[in-house]
Amino acid sequence: MTDANRKAAYLILRDVESGSAYSNLAVNRRLRSCEAGSHAFVRELVYGVLRKQFLLDFNIARFLRAPKLKAPERCLLRMGFYQLAFMDSVADHAGVSATVDLAAGLIKGRQGFINAVLRNFVRDGKRILLPEEGGEEYRLSVKYSCSEDIVRLWLGAYGRAKTEEILENFQRPPAVAVRFNPLRGMTPQELGDQGFSVRESSLCPGAYVAKGSGLLDTQDYRNGRFSVQGEASQLAVRMLAPSPGDLLIDMCAAPGGKSCAAAELMAGRGRIIAWDLHPHRAALIEKEAARLGITIIEASARDSAMPDAELSGKADCVICDVPCSGLGTIGKNPEIKLRPLGDISELLETQRRLLDTAAGYVKPGGKLLYSSCTIDPAENEEQTDRFAAERTDFETVACRRIFPSEEGCDGFYICLLRRKNG
Repeated sequence: MTDANRKAAYLILRDVESGSAYSNLAVNRRLRSCEAGSHAFVRELVYGVLRKQFLLDFNIARFLRAPKLKAPERCLLRMGFYQLAFMDSVADHAGVSATVDLAAGLIKGRQGFINAVLRNFVRDGKRILLPEEGGEEYRLSVKYSCSEDIVRLWLGAYGRAKTEEILENFQRPPAVAVRFNPLRGMTPQELGDQGFSVRESSLCPGAYVAKGSGLLDTQDYRNGRFSVQGEASQLAVRMLAPSPGDLLIDMCAAPGGKSCAAAELMAGRGRIIAWDLHPHRAALIEKEAARLGITIIEASARDSAMPDAELSGKADCVICDVPCSGLGTIGKNPEIKLRPLGDISELLETQRRLLDTAAGYVKPGGKLLYSSCTIDPAENEEQTDRFAAERTDFETVACRRIFPSEEGCDGFYICLLRRKNG
């Protein structure tokens, strides 16, 4: 009989491998529609396989006469090896038999092959080996299941010790950070009273890290009394520090976290213009603002790289949170590290245009926030250094490069600039 939890995990992993969805979106979609009894088991298996995929493949290959596998076989063996080697809650016989049963329903005629490979792995002591040959980039790539492109980038930028620290921290599940809505008057204690573990963030004062299942199913969340937003993202808005009555422009605002956080700091007074390129994503901003009881956000679909002359020099604050490679979010989207980085020249040009356009909206004395959820210097420091050299009418107030932490914080970059008076 096919196990519903493992079948759900298999379908999610196939969705991700096909490139049709990010893992977090694939997990949420499948779990809403399947009969899996343990969502926690499914999540652990899916994210565990993705975080260790290259390492699993390296060890699976030790038990194959011919290295070529079809995608369904490869996926099932990854799941089986992960359960046997890394999930203490799964007994060896259950890990083998459940994977073989799943194979019987999905790839008929190949269950015997799957059974043989898994049993040979168990007889070998379920050893997970690392490559002894190959260069530093290859060995780190296998050990931490990260493309050699990304490993090479970080080795060049940060050196061996820092690169390994980054890769190690991305192996851990990300923390869930929350932001309490002062417009609705919720306190951390109230969430703690519902059985959640709540602690203040060590990175961002006023942000909190929450642990416990069903956080988004609570009545308080539905009533807009708190939001889920990463610690570094919250810190970016707090560094910007918008004031009540400000005119704020959010250039790439969907799904609305920074716009709504700014509105809360502004005590619901002022005006926030929030843009996104796609209408359906602009609608997400409106939906989130409505949930939180925020009325000062005007969301619309717009290509933010195209200047709006009517707003030139009028904004007190501008948020330019640029589209990026997303390398800081590997903790929650581990599939990013499995893919080659590729050519990002077009992405870099988009970031440059957005930053230059954003600057045109800032009035004298106003503030400009440039941020990204990547830890690629070309997308971060090199962009703001170029801007500072060209725009002498702006001064740099503060810059923060945030690396992924043991506590589960994302990698992030924040640069706060101010337009000079006169």
